[in-house]
Amino acid sequence: MYIVLYSPTGIHKVVEFLKTMYLVEGFTPVIVKPIGAAAQIGVPEAHKIAYKAGKPLIVLPELADVSRILGASPVYYLSDEGEEKGFEEVFASSGNVAVVLNAGDVEPSRKELENVKTVWVKNFPKGLPAIALSGVIVYNALLLKTTR
Repeated sequence: MYIVLYSPTGIHKVVEFLKTMYLVEGFTPVIVKPIGAAAQIGVPEAHKIAYKAGKPLIVLPELADVSRILGASPVYYLSDEGEEKGFEEVFASSGNVAVVLNAGDVEPSRKELENVKTVWVKNFPKGLPAIALSGVIVYNALLLKTTR
């Protein structure tokens, strides 16, 4: 499963996202469309962390590349206004699934969200920033593994 950080602007967001995703097996972190310091300093720093940890890291220029290059299907975009689904419906599905978290100040355009399902996970607090949301995802994934 791919967890995608879309349009991060800061170094800290990129590094914290990566460290959070590496806490649980089964998630491959993907950074799409990094901007400013996130692109210039955050991505190289992330590559160092990934290399030292022996873990994967993917950086892509466009959101559509998640489907085109990685072959992810379905692709979910987490948004407070999305259709509510259970955690297992989104994160425990089999296949090449991707979940996109918006780390920037601007939402992806309608064109970028073509063929992407906008959803929200039931019982997740609304209004969470992307890094906090990634922590909630990892926590719930760990809970799911321990209850099985």
